[in-house]
Amino acid sequence: MNGEGPELGESYRVVIRYEDHAVRGFAEASELGTFEQLLRNEPPSVLRSIRLRLVDTETVEDIPTKNAKAIFFVKTFDGDLRHRALHFHENAPIVPGLWVRVSFHDGEVIEGIISNGRDFVLEHGFFMMPTDPNGNNQLIYVLKDRLQDFHVLGMRNKPKIFSVSQ
Repeated sequence: MNGEGPELGESYRVVIRYEDHAVRGFAEASELGTFEQLLRNEPPSVLRSIRLRLVDTETVEDIPTKNAKAIFFVKTFDGDLRHRALHFHENAPIVPGLWVRVSFHDGEVIEGIISNGRDFVLEHGFFMMPTDPNGNNQLIYVLKDRLQDFHVLGMRNKPKIFSVSQ
């Protein structure tokens, strides 16, 4: 994924957002896999809990995700409150999959690419790669029971390269 995620052996910055609070911490990439593996669910990744080294206390805890809205893999814990999400942009990486827009019950709307597989239909949640290249989110695990709406906007495929034979 264009080297955006950490290498195995490094840590992801993770924010688990609930309706009334958020938990911030570091998750080991070696326990979860790479972004590519997570998007393809290799290994299958039903995130009922996630082990985090908490930012505030440095303690390591298994944080349940049952009542969470989503799990955000972020570039920084601070984010940018002034950032306005781009919904149409030309510089987004071409990642094959379904281009979707999800709306949460709290009014937040996010667009991204999801794997064109069974997970977003049959599983408790699904991974989504945000399409806004300037946003703070690198990867999101969306818990379906917190969604108000889900729209497929289109399909994204890698461009075909044609060779002209003479």
